[in-house]
Amino acid sequence: MKWNIASLEELEEVIWKCTACGNCKTTYDFGPPPTYGEICPAGVEYGFDGNMASKGKIAFARGILDGELEWTPEFVDAIYKCTVCGGCQNQCELDHKPFIPEIIESMRRKAVEDGVGPMPTQKVIAQSMRSFNNPYQGPRRVRTDWARPFKKAKNPIKNIMKQDAPILYYVGCTGAFNLPVRNLPVATASIFQKLGLDFGILGENEICCGSTAMRLGDVDEFKRVAETNMKTFKDLKENHGVKTIITSCAGCYRAIKKDYSLSDEYEELLDGIKIIHTTDFLFDYFKQGKLKFTKELPWKVTYHDPCHTGRHLIDFDIDEDGSQQWKGSYLGKNEDNCLYDIPREILKSIPGIEFKEMNRIRSNSYCCGGGGGVMTGYGDWAAKNAGLRIQEGMDTGAEHMVSICPFCHYNLNEGSKRIKSPMKLYDLVELIDMAL
Repeated sequence: MKWNIASLEELEEVIWKCTACGNCKTTYDFGPPPTYGEICPAGVEYGFDGNMASKGKIAFARGILDGELEWTPEFVDAIYKCTVCGGCQNQCELDHKPFIPEIIESMRRKAVEDGVGPMPTQKVIAQSMRSFNNPYQGPRRVRTDWARPFKKAKNPIKNIMKQDAPILYYVGCTGAFNLPVRNLPVATASIFQKLGLDFGILGENEICCGSTAMRLGDVDEFKRVAETNMKTFKDLKENHGVKTIITSCAGCYRAIKKDYSLSDEYEELLDGIKIIHTTDFLFDYFKQGKLKFTKELPWKVTYHDPCHTGRHLIDFDIDEDGSQQWKGSYLGKNEDNCLYDIPREILKSIPGIEFKEMNRIRSNSYCCGGGGGVMTGYGDWAAKNAGLRIQEGMDTGAEHMVSICPFCHYNLNEGSKRIKSPMKLYDLVELIDMAL
């Protein structure tokens, strides 16, 4: 299968479009009223420009390309001290803006290709992917443990390989294997059953989407699982009646929608299949009046925008042929695919909910600190950064924080524990399930 995943060398032209102006270091919202704040988790933690936003990382890329920087342990470490959250990208207004996360990941691909990446603590992910088809070193049989309560209640979830259904619920590895996050697939399946949906899961046949491998630069491992998944999805459509694939995982959603589209066979293999995040899917039911909340939740809550359902889904308009400005110039962005308004609208409609907004939101949201392999490679920093976000949530007067990403769910709760906060992070599906 042919993939259009750019190498560092292929990105050289856009790499040199950075002027090192430093706008990427801080988040701005011109208001009114105008606000600003820190945006780069690595910059907040380490300070040094090489760790801060795209300005420093672009200098690293140039150093690799011109041969001035060698793969010392310290340099490799600096390459991986980044959550690839895209916060810096949202601030940049130069022509290389649309490519910043890709440039950072291309350096990691180069590091893996040269045999020096990822970091030692992250290599277990690659080993686990090869051995177990998931990054959690979890045996295949454990993948369905979360579904046991449904079987015990004599309302088992379909195995879609044995019983056809129009909807595949793609659970994702974090919800299946990370114990503190198993509430997410349980709540999701509970909601689907309450709505009377005909859905199924792949069960032990589900494998990782490949997002973590892609973020770490292990492109070969990403391709392996992505190609397997796309062929599986095509088979499910042709032989098992699947028309819609739903996931509650922001990373899975971003990978299947965006990373898989880098394959030349994406359109052919996924033709006729709708890929949708659970929040977006349930919003359609909400608009039709089919999602009716009957129970009150007297909570004060704030909302955290995940990077993978927000900034990472922005579509950038580029003047490809020079007909509007100059060839390759950045013209603007479209946030229609970003899940910003939908979760907020659902939240505010739940009886009893009092909604409080944080200062850094939507495209300027502050990353939880768990992405880009940081949660595995730099666990203490990930939790420390999450504590900063939890504190920002507490400053609103909210009691709890809500999001739509299992990585954010786990890491922000770890951050809350670290600063001994009473605030807990809930996924939106947990609140919806409580209110139905």
